Amino acid sequence: MKFELNHDWQGNMSSPRSTLGEKTKIHLFLILAVIWIFTGLVGNSPWIPEESENVSMVMDIVSNNSIIAPLAASQDSINNPPLYPFVGATFVKIFSSILAPHDAIRLSNFIWISLTLVSIGLMTRELWGAGFGRQAGLIFIASIGLIFNVHTIRPEVAALLGFALALYGFALYQRRPFRASLLLGFAISIIFLSNGILSLLSIFITALSLLLIKQWRNKRYYLFCLISSIVALIIISPWIYLLYNSNPEIFFSWLSKVNTPNGEEFYFYIKNMLWFTWPSLPLFAFVLIKNFENIFQLKKIHLPLFFSISILFTLSLNANIDQINLMPLLLPFSVVAAGGVDLLRRSSANALNWFGILIFGFFSFIIWFFWFAIMTGFPQIIYDRIYFLSGNYEAKFEFLSFIFALLISGLWLYIIFTQKISNRSAISNWAIGITMVWVTFVMLVSPFIDNRKSYAPVFKDIRQHLSRSSSCLYIYNFSPNETNLLHYYSGIKGVDSNKDIQCRMILLSLNNESKMPSEYQSWEQIWSGKRIERDKTYYILLTKK
Repeated sequence: MKFELNHDWQGNMSSPRSTLGEKTKIHLFLILAVIWIFTGLVGNSPWIPEESENVSMVMDIVSNNSIIAPLAASQDSINNPPLYPFVGATFVKIFSSILAPHDAIRLSNFIWISLTLVSIGLMTRELWGAGFGRQAGLIFIASIGLIFNVHTIRPEVAALLGFALALYGFALYQRRPFRASLLLGFAISIIFLSNGILSLLSIFITALSLLLIKQWRNKRYYLFCLISSIVALIIISPWIYLLYNSNPEIFFSWLSKVNTPNGEEFYFYIKNMLWFTWPSLPLFAFVLIKNFENIFQLKKIHLPLFFSISILFTLSLNANIDQINLMPLLLPFSVVAAGGVDLLRRSSANALNWFGILIFGFFSFIIWFFWFAIMTGFPQIIYDRIYFLSGNYEAKFEFLSFIFALLISGLWLYIIFTQKISNRSAISNWAIGITMVWVTFVMLVSPFIDNRKSYAPVFKDIRQHLSRSSSCLYIYNFSPNETNLLHYYSGIKGVDSNKDIQCRMILLSLNNESKMPSEYQSWEQIWSGKRIERDKTYYILLTKK
């Protein structure tokens, strides 16, 4: 006779009787989620080119009310519909008195991220039952590739909510078909109005692939898909109509933007998926293997699986290769992984827990060591190297940042040394650990990176030398990133010097190996400067005599 014993003799690390109530656990999870979401949303300039493009689009809305088709300074046509810039512009106007525009735009991410977490919890509860939603949220938070990307100014953050609502809609369909239809319709609208047409392909492929399973082939499912499509069209159509009527050239230019994949996309995403989706990926694979024979009978398995395959297929068609496009994969992975946490054996749970402790402990030590070196000047070689890489940043002791980083680091140490290890606590330790590293990084290190990467000082200085009548400004040898940031900090959209437009001022971007173009050598120089002293690139502002 076989006995099912739920204790250590069975080799499973069953969770010990909890000393905390469910309400307390939920409150602690919410506190962790708030810290994870809000840390890093404000306080640093746009660092990457994609951020500068979206910031410039938002400023076009704020300054010119270009709600239908906002254009960045470097753009002649839109790349994506304007939902994310529109919400960002709303936040800019609301918080204009207390926050810089880029901080206000980034702050809007908390809406998208918070609703995504709620959707993950609800869909996991729908598929796996009560008690699993919080686990899926913790796994999602613990994802290594997510932490930086959701704190950037990118429309993919808004699209992530659309994918979460779509998966929740499919999960809810059999129990609440009409409500699920509305959810899927809203999800399709959010994805389209944030990321465009291609991202919707994964939703349509998922809807079609589910027809391979008998339980989905019925009139109820067809009606569910039909209502969802009608809801989406009602929401999407007004923007398409307004864009076509207000600016047909931009409309057709947007439709014609088809980037042909070159075959490297799928390999890139598979390779980066291995670390980006950790720790949900191994748990996802574990549950699939455990339930291999019953995949097509279990909705909680085959729905996220088909969703994952559809996303991977869509990514293989996307010629714009970027790691941020992997974020939607974290949704089905986290949902399935939540169901596998309690099934882990003792050795596996221990390995997962200690692997997280070693990784986060190592990175936390590096961050604190670098911070100590820059504050004390010891060791001298580390201090000199950080000082050089940060663009000669003169570090100041920020008491509040230090206390916050110290508290979160101390809390993490207290938890890993005092908490009894169980399957679920291993996942909690991952979520707490990555939050701890992110908080210490933002509090102690981000000012050094911001000083090295920010264009704010040089372009704000340029703005002071521009005359009030200089709304027309030539730019020469500018990258799209520089063009967008010039627009953000100065309020002027630079005009390419090759265009047939008459401007009386020009801003040149040169380096130590380039020379000033001969046609501008007779112009009068009124300003020159660099981002940092040792930077090879420098800027010269000229005016026509």
